[in-house]
Amino acid sequence: MVNAVRAVSTDCLRSVASVGNDQRVPTRPRELPSRRVEADLRQRIEAGEWASGAALPAIASLAAHYEVSRATVAKALRRLADDGLVEVVPQWGTFRT
Repeated sequence: MVNAVRAVSTDCLRSVASVGNDQRVPTRPRELPSRRVEADLRQRIEAGEWASGAALPAIASLAAHYEVSRATVAKALRRLADDGLVEVVPQWGTFRT
């Protein structure tokens, strides 16, 4: 009886292990969400969606739009600010330069 249970459990382990071997590893790293948000905001800014001096939507609404955390959006906005496309004013918002 014990040998039968061992045989069944060993067969189950083999079948589970074989499933893991069939999975493929991606050839390139996954794009970070903050980079995706940054790229989309950059494209929208360059397309003229916001005029110079206009306020961008609040971080919370951008986070809801992109379905990411507020920290992710803030990181993307910091990168855009480093490139001079926007100005982040604490307690006021983010503005197109």
